[in-house]
Amino acid sequence: MEKRIVCGIHAVRGLLESSAKEVSAIYFSDKRNDQKLVVIQQLAETNGVKCYRVGKSRLNEITGGVRHQGVIAECSQDTAEAPQESFSSWFSSLKQRSFIVALDSIQDPRNLGACIRSASAAGADGLIIPRHRGANITATVSRVATGAAETIPIFRASNFARTLDELKSAGLWLVGLDAESPLSVYDMDFTDPSIVVFGSEETGLRRETEKKCDVVASIPTAHQVNTLNVSVAVGVVSFELVRQRKVYAELKS
Repeated sequence: MEKRIVCGIHAVRGLLESSAKEVSAIYFSDKRNDQKLVVIQQLAETNGVKCYRVGKSRLNEITGGVRHQGVIAECSQDTAEAPQESFSSWFSSLKQRSFIVALDSIQDPRNLGACIRSASAAGADGLIIPRHRGANITATVSRVATGAAETIPIFRASNFARTLDELKSAGLWLVGLDAESPLSVYDMDFTDPSIVVFGSEETGLRRETEKKCDVVASIPTAHQVNTLNVSVAVGVVSFELVRQRKVYAELKS
């Protein structure tokens, strides 16, 4: 079984700050000793993580060519093989439970990383991806997410449709995104606990997933551009949700 690799300054630091017990070793470039890497090394040593100085060729070999910025974390267990907690346990562990992003069948690791970064930046309470369909949390995903994949709670659903049902039972409103929908996301009310569901890059929402949604909306576009990259869509909708809730809170105060 291959060990999970996390690379890049933000990703490795985020991993050490949130889940240092998962890290078995840190590899640093023997050509870099700047303050950002010093901070990471101090975090690692404080948590009892072994640190090694190696050449660039060794770093490239470990990552398989993924850009690493001179620092790599080797995790003790591959995420793909990690024991899967139940949805109820994961959901109960969230500090807040009113804004969740679900990504159904995202194929490109870079898109997945960018989606995670956008959701985290907007303050999503958690993120859901399928366990066996679509991209997994790889070194590329972690690198693009710049630390967000190690800090935002992520649930990998063995049964995506059933997980959506459980979210509805928990009182969340399910909003699906589809470019063909006549309803605009700007006409949605996101002030209630919500989960926003995004489909794959090529085919969008699967029929089974769309049936689970309470409503399906689109992002209005101009100049004959009728589709957006999924990570851009995640950012647009997530920050619209944040905007609405900020306005609602100000009106109540």
